[in-house]
Amino acid sequence: MRFNGLIIPAAAALTAVFTLAACTPSEAESTADAEASTSSATEATETSVEQVSWTETLLDGPTKPEDLVLLESGVVFLSGMSENPGDDDGGAGSLHAVNTDSGGLTNVWTAENITEAHDTETFGTCDGPLDASVAAPHGLGTEVSEDGTEYLYVVNHGGRESIEVFTVDGEALTWVGCAVLPAASMGNGVVPDPDSDGFYVTNFLDPTNMEASFEKAFAGENTGEILHWTPAEGWSVVEGSEMSTPNGIAISKDGGSIYVASWGGRELVELDRSSGERLNTVALEIMPDNLRYTEDGKLLVTGQVIDSFETFVGYEFGDLEPEDRYDVFALAPEAFTVETVAAGKVAGFGNPTTALEVGDKIFVGSVAGDKILQLERA
Repeated sequence: MRFNGLIIPAAAALTAVFTLAACTPSEAESTADAEASTSSATEATETSVEQVSWTETLLDGPTKPEDLVLLESGVVFLSGMSENPGDDDGGAGSLHAVNTDSGGLTNVWTAENITEAHDTETFGTCDGPLDASVAAPHGLGTEVSEDGTEYLYVVNHGGRESIEVFTVDGEALTWVGCAVLPAASMGNGVVPDPDSDGFYVTNFLDPTNMEASFEKAFAGENTGEILHWTPAEGWSVVEGSEMSTPNGIAISKDGGSIYVASWGGRELVELDRSSGERLNTVALEIMPDNLRYTEDGKLLVTGQVIDSFETFVGYEFGDLEPEDRYDVFALAPEAFTVETVAAGKVAGFGNPTTALEVGDKIFVGSVAGDKILQLERA
C-alpha cells in the first residue's frame, strides 16, 4: 500500500492504523530498572493551576500498555496491545490487574483463569467466548450495576473486532458476552450506556480504506463517529457524532452529555447524548487519547505530539526518534476549560495514551515500548 509516495506492506499498513491511533514511533530503548526524577506542572492550557511537583517513576509493563481503568472496588486493569495489531501473525495482546502499591501486574485474560457464563439474553448475537490466545485488548470501560456487580468492557481487535464483556470479582473475570462491531469499523474507546445494558464505542476510522482515512485524520477531517449498541436494537450511529478520529469517550455525571477526544481534530468535544448536538469544544496542543475521571469530577486526558503524517511514517518506518515527553491535562466539564496537571520529559517514555488518577498517584499508559509512567505528588 502506498502512503504519500512510500510503499508500505499491507500487513504493516493495517498495523499502522492501530499505531496511528496513538502515533506510535519506533520504540526507543529503555532501561529495565525503574527511574525516578522530579518535575513540575507547566502553565495551564487555558486556565492557570497552582504548580505541583511530581516524582516520576517508570514501571515495567506489557507491550504497549495502552489503557487503564479504575473500578469502584479499587481494582485497576490495564490493556496491553499486541505487538502488531491487525496482522494475522501480530501476536496476542494482554489484560492485567495492576497492584498500584508495588507496580506488579497479573495477567487476568488467559485460558486458565477466565470463567465463562454466556448471558444469552443480553448477548444472544454473540457466537461465544473468544480464544484468549488471540485476544488483543485496546480501550477499556467499567460499570457497576444496580445489584453491585462490576463490569469490564474491552475493545478487542484479535480474532474479531468486538466489545468483550466481563463481570469482575476482585481480579477474577467472568466472560459474559460480546458485540461484534459493524463491518469496516475500528473500535477505540468504550463507555457503558447508563440507560440500558448497552454501550457507546468510538469508531476511529475505516480500516478498509486506510490511506484516505490517514490523510483525512491529519487534515482534521471526519473519519469516524460514535456507535451505540443495545441488546434490543443492535448497532446505530449517534446522530451528529461524526468527527476526526474519535478516540477516548466518557459520559457526563448526569448522563446528558458525551465527551469525546477527537484525535485528528486535536480537541475535546461535548455532545448532547439525546440529539447529538455539539455543545462545546476545546482545542489542545496534543492529539488527545483516552479520558478518565478524577475523584473531583474532572477528566484527565493525555496524548501524543505529532505534526504530520510524514513525521509519523518517519517514526514508524524510518529513522526518526520519538520525543520523550508527557503532558497531562484536566478538563472541567461544566466550564469546559482545560488546565495542565503535569508535564515533563522522562527518558524512555513517550507517546502517552491514558492518565489515570489513583489516590495521590497518576498512572500514564503508552502505545510505545513497555513502560508505565507513575506520577506521585512529591
